[in-house]
Amino acid sequence: MNCGDWKKIWTAGRPACYWAFALLYWECLLSGAVFHRFGVRIYALGFTLTAALLLSLVLSFLKKGRFGTEIFLTVGLILLYGSQVVYNFIFGTLYSLAMVSQGGEAMTNFWREVLATMRDHFPWLLALFVPLILRIAGRKWLDGQMKARGRVVLLVLTIGIVALTRFGIRQGGTQMFSDEYYYRSGEIATNQTAQRFGLLTTLRLELTRHAKVEEQTYYIPEETQAAEEAEREQTPAEVKYNVMDIDFDALNAMTEDKKLLAINDYCAKISGTNQNEYTGMLKDYNLIVMCAESFSPAAIDKDLTPNLYKLTQQGIIFNNYYNTFPNTTTDGEYALMQGLYPDAGRSKAVSSLYASRNSYLPFTLGNVFRDQRGVESFGYHNYRGSYYGRSESHPNMGYTMKFAGDGMTFTTNWPASDLEMMEQSVDDYIGREPFHAYYMTFSGHYKYDTGTNEMAKRNWDQVKDLPYSSNAIKAYLSCNIELDKAIGYLMERLEQAGVADRTAIVIAGDHFPYGLKDSEYAELIGHDIDDFSKYKSTLIFWVGGLEENIVVDEYCCNVDVLPTILNLWGFEYDSRLLAGTDVFSDGTHVAVLVDKSFLTDKVWFNADTGEIRYQVPESEVPEGYVENMNQLIATRFSISADILNTAYYNFVFDKGKVYVNRLGWNSKK
Repeated sequence: MNCGDWKKIWTAGRPACYWAFALLYWECLLSGAVFHRFGVRIYALGFTLTAALLLSLVLSFLKKGRFGTEIFLTVGLILLYGSQVVYNFIFGTLYSLAMVSQGGEAMTNFWREVLATMRDHFPWLLALFVPLILRIAGRKWLDGQMKARGRVVLLVLTIGIVALTRFGIRQGGTQMFSDEYYYRSGEIATNQTAQRFGLLTTLRLELTRHAKVEEQTYYIPEETQAAEEAEREQTPAEVKYNVMDIDFDALNAMTEDKKLLAINDYCAKISGTNQNEYTGMLKDYNLIVMCAESFSPAAIDKDLTPNLYKLTQQGIIFNNYYNTFPNTTTDGEYALMQGLYPDAGRSKAVSSLYASRNSYLPFTLGNVFRDQRGVESFGYHNYRGSYYGRSESHPNMGYTMKFAGDGMTFTTNWPASDLEMMEQSVDDYIGREPFHAYYMTFSGHYKYDTGTNEMAKRNWDQVKDLPYSSNAIKAYLSCNIELDKAIGYLMERLEQAGVADRTAIVIAGDHFPYGLKDSEYAELIGHDIDDFSKYKSTLIFWVGGLEENIVVDEYCCNVDVLPTILNLWGFEYDSRLLAGTDVFSDGTHVAVLVDKSFLTDKVWFNADTGEIRYQVPESEVPEGYVENMNQLIATRFSISADILNTAYYNFVFDKGKVYVNRLGWNSKK
């Protein structure tokens, strides 16, 4: 080819160069904002270049309106990347495609935070417009027309890059936490795939992950199977397990559904958790459970929040409790209330909590108190019931519910007072022993400032002079003072009624307080944090009248609370059908984070980096221990999602078929 031919090729290829630059530029900005690393990984580079070439190929067929179309697409991508940056600065994570369906709800409730975040991070957002400026300024230079030969070259180049990228991913192996694992798994958080493959590829994977049902198998480590078989042979006959009489072989004969068959086979192979000296210990106790907004050890102070502090000093003391979730209230609430991990392919708009609203839920506390003790259970939330669909999900869990504007009224809206909620609820149940009540609190909600947060303003005088560098830290504490006031009122009413010494109060956070920067949280708790320590939390399990505290050193997390309560109250349940573990049992005890990192008494494993921290001499860790734990945890996540999405409890207990949608709030089959 002569110089003229090369000039034509270059002219025709300029648009592809523009899109390659634009997409890689936005991916680099996103990586810097979210992952604190400017640049993209090799596979993200490959997939991003592929997207740029495909986009250029499609646009090359436009003879008219191409410039306007490219401007439109550029603006749209700016909005996509910009919204991801803003969302990350607020919530500490990227949003998935499923979240888009709830954009209206987000803007209604977080518009102040969105505007404040855009103001505070304006340089980031301004930088996103560089490709748009270049496209407008270089209009003539970038408007070259591509011939058929050029399109063939572009197509071949595209196929070649994507083939090399996929080949490289597969060459890394298919083991747990390999790149291939992240690429093919349907249970990976958006952040984990975005940093490996780029945002656009992540969104594509989210669209295709649930397109087909594959044959499902669950993993049981060989040594676990051997140990359980040996235990069954050696255990005295009087030892009992928290299991129900379920004929899984008979269930297998009733279905051809691959997921149902896989769950049946898995549950039939495991023994479940054993009953123990604590089984039924609190069977005559009343129970109050709170899922506390953004609750953490930082909210507990002897002088500032004395009522919360008092609850931590008596009862069951958990030394190694971790909060699985960095954000997303619905996930934390679901894990706490149902003892299952939420489906990672869902988000708030189609959350696991909301998706379970029509399914049979035999093990939720509201239902077991009703079905096994004849007790009406009451539930309360100081925000509107329509938000996240709680007006449907919570009654299905057995609760007679009251919400803001539906049974309760509040003097503030964002957030509403936990104390006012307590004052309007205690009389419903306190004279009806035995009783069970559930609270989803709200006062501790982000954003932590005195401009938008009514609870921060309400208690500001108590924190304004504290020696912290950030007003956000002070505001967080101010919000939790309102929770402390609610606890104080509750304790006073229990004592007045003479039932405090036969009542237990359980308080667990829904997620990490994402409204605080890591540096602010570290300052608040008084030590540096990392990917492990930031999620160490406090599970309050106050037991009135308990003469001597019970100390639990086992590692545990949100999903373990429900089976522990079920065992303590002596309820009938099947531990094989839950992902969590009773902490007093002889089962495998592990604290699990949302990215499948885990902590045990032997090792701490970071699933994102592969880092292993040995808590005992490495020689004392059984061979294959980390790999087996990884497989076990992956299975617990998978089986949790499958129990939800197949309405498995309906199948097992013959409660009729339920359609569990993935599409949105009001989707119909």
